Amino acid sequence: MLPIGRVIQVIHVVCRYRVLSLFPAHPLTTPLVWLQFLWPGAWLGTAGLSEGERLRLAMERLGPIFIKMGQLLATRRDLLPPEWTAELERLQDDVPGFPGEQARALVEAELGRPVHEAFRSFDVEPMASASVAQVHPAVLHDGTEVVVKVLRPDIAGVVERDLRVARSGARWIERLWADARYFRPARIVDDYAEIIRGELDLEREARNSDAMRRNHEYSPLLSIPPMYFDFVTPRMLVQKRIYAIPVNDTERLRAAGIDLKQLAERGVDIFFSQVFRYNLFHADMHPGNIFVLPDHPESPQYTSVDAAIVGRLSPDDLHLLGRLALMVMREDFAGMVELIIRAGWTTRPVDRQALEKAIRELVEPILSQPLDQLEFAPLVMQLFDTARGFHIEAPTQYILLLKTLIHVEGLGRAIYPELDIWTLGRPKLEAWMLEQYGPSATMKKLRQRAPEWAAVLPDMPDLFRDALENLANEPTRMRQQEAEFERSLTRHRRKLFAGLAGLGLGGAVLTLTVPVQAGASAGAGVLLLLWALKR
Repeated sequence: MLPIGRVIQVIHVVCRYRVLSLFPAHPLTTPLVWLQFLWPGAWLGTAGLSEGERLRLAMERLGPIFIKMGQLLATRRDLLPPEWTAELERLQDDVPGFPGEQARALVEAELGRPVHEAFRSFDVEPMASASVAQVHPAVLHDGTEVVVKVLRPDIAGVVERDLRVARSGARWIERLWADARYFRPARIVDDYAEIIRGELDLEREARNSDAMRRNHEYSPLLSIPPMYFDFVTPRMLVQKRIYAIPVNDTERLRAAGIDLKQLAERGVDIFFSQVFRYNLFHADMHPGNIFVLPDHPESPQYTSVDAAIVGRLSPDDLHLLGRLALMVMREDFAGMVELIIRAGWTTRPVDRQALEKAIRELVEPILSQPLDQLEFAPLVMQLFDTARGFHIEAPTQYILLLKTLIHVEGLGRAIYPELDIWTLGRPKLEAWMLEQYGPSATMKKLRQRAPEWAAVLPDMPDLFRDALENLANEPTRMRQQEAEFERSLTRHRRKLFAGLAGLGLGGAVLTLTVPVQAGASAGAGVLLLLWALKR
């Protein structure tokens, strides 16, 4: 059941910023656009605001969950106009915190004991606050400094309420706008509902963070602060506190003696390692989650927090991604089109030659630029715009991955403007492809499967003979199946005719019965009707 009060709030904001006017003209949407002016909120006007600004302001007014969804939609340039996504990228998640005493009570309820028994000290003043949770500093009894992250009270109910409203709105869009089937707003809401719900499970976030920590346990490039699982529940987690420099604070990084070129290149190394070596990548790499440890400036090491949103790809998707990236670098546009179509990303038939021509005209001028000026993010954004024109939709995990790569390049270029992600990335991709699918990889797979094949090798002649016999007997089996089908069809026809006859006879008996014989005749008629229905 929809929360009516919240629906009214959403309608007010939608009318206030005239969101309905953003949809393409349609016989059904045009009356709604005019009807929105009957709502008093629409009288305030939106003069001087662009379409993207109106959409962004509406998301901000609707609150934290819609802000989070807007942040995720900002990555979907394959579905939305670039002016909209550019504005949605400006959405901030700076939300006032809730009372610290309330956070203390929540921690005690989760741990089942007073805070002073779990911690030597617990600061009720939050370090940071976001739409889903807030963070408090604390100290364990052994003197270890930690941070305690707790979910907002009743946030799960708020999220589910707003998701119901968003899903209902998406379904109405699909009903009213025929072209909506090409970008499937209800499916977008469902995809991002899973992501947003993932942020509400701090136990899952702790497991993600611990998996990344183990992957990079001995890495000189990345260090993940450990979790304290004795204090982890679905609504709270405890992680070791770090003292590091925000990745976008270049002045402090220089003052610490860190080589910015080396630091930027190490960020690219971490990205390719997480994706292609461990297949577990941090998918929320904005500056608030990424820091640099200043302890060894000659060998700068990253550290990251908040692993609520992570990405994984299936082996097939990972292989497809590697091939697509190499094809872009090698300018194999026909191969790109073939891969995209075979991957099932198209929502309607595509003109292959037109798509190849569009990609070629887009990519060739960009790749002709000097390597130190070549940027990956603008290319990805323009490729998304082209894909949207051909009704091509990439899976959510790919979107998370490309969003992460864009963040990596953006952070890297902010640190070191001459960062060349192409030169750094191509040999890593080629080495990974060779490692996975080259001769040595093939021989390794053969060695691994050899015992299994050796076990079935003595049975191969019998299996081969059985297969040949099955092929030889296939025509006879098909004729038998056809005959059985005909017999079954004949039986069903007889039952149908008998049932119809029974219905007719039963109806006649009930209609023509005389008063004297009413009881007996009615009974017979009912029996005939029941028999007919059974048939």
